[in-house]
Amino acid sequence: MIVIIRNDFQDMLVDEQLLDGMIASNKIVAFRRSSKWVIIGRDTIRGKHTFYQNKERRRIIYGNDFSMK
Repeated sequence: MIVIIRNDFQDMLVDEQLLDGMIASNKIVAFRRSSKWVIIGRDTIRGKHTFYQNKERRRIIYGNDFSMK
């Protein structure tokens, strides 16, 4: 559960899975991370997950060997 502050400045607990939708629909002004409050429109927040379109550069482990994908 995550503490949020709604547009009417009331605080409440919401399920973590609802947070992205509430941010996208402008229903909240802030939420609490483990270390600090995050103000929507001022602080950096993660965007929705998208597929990476470029060449994969991360290493992948196959058995005991490292290789590039």
